[in-house]
Amino acid sequence: MMTHARLRAALGRMEVRLAYTRSNLMRVEHALSNRAEAETIRRRPKARYYHRRMSRWSGADEAEYRRILERLLDTSQPELDRLRRRIARQDAAIAALRAKYRVNAQRPPRPA
Repeated sequence: MMTHARLRAALGRMEVRLAYTRSNLMRVEHALSNRAEAETIRRRPKARYYHRRMSRWSGADEAEYRRILERLLDTSQPELDRLRRRIARQDAAIAALRAKYRVNAQRPPRPA
């Protein structure tokens, strides 16, 4: 049987690791999005300068961005799936520990 202090310490460590894994997943997804945007801009240069309040991003640019992003996501899908499975395992382990020791304390908020 775990003491209350050891249980809280273990849950704290598990929550920190879960937040770190979620942060890694968000960083990878954000990097892929940035890479797709940069590649779209490189592939579709603009010939004209419009007023600064007007968007220079056209529907064709958006379609190209989506195609590039899909290709990048397909390429990195194994890594993304691995991170998502790890998050699910960590979340399940935390829930199991909370259920086993009947911990009803509020979980720390997820970082935005």
